[in-house]
Amino acid sequence: MRLIATIENENIVEYDDGSVRYTSKAAIDSDGVGSHHGDKTAQDETTYKPDLNADIDRYVVVPPAIRDGVRGIVIGCKATVSYGVKSTDAVVGDIGRHRKLGEISCACASAIGLNPSPVDGGTDAHVIQYVLWPGVAAVVNGKQYVLQPRG
Repeated sequence: MRLIATIENENIVEYDDGSVRYTSKAAIDSDGVGSHHGDKTAQDETTYKPDLNADIDRYVVVPPAIRDGVRGIVIGCKATVSYGVKSTDAVVGDIGRHRKLGEISCACASAIGLNPSPVDGGTDAHVIQYVLWPGVAAVVNGKQYVLQPRG
């Protein structure tokens, strides 16, 4: 096991099986194509190409420390997001800010029972469990995602 980084007082750890795990909040991200639901900071693009739709694609946003600190490819990789007894498969679809941890798409929030609004949804409590599998392409609701090397 290896510590990748500590962001917002949460340790991001890469385990011997290649998985990356951390606990954090869940800010709601509406970047990509589709409606931004009143989010004044939303961007029309995601790191994953073609761009994702936050209302359809269940994705997580990770800080650059994860992309740069692990062995496998992160964009397009499999992720699991859990809140209490609910969990969902997701894809790592965007790279966020250096000092921010814990962002999920509107669709991902809905799947685990959180308010999906980027204006007043999500949770600030550090109760969301994130597991990533760098190097393993995500399949979410039958949609196959492609690993996308940094470049």
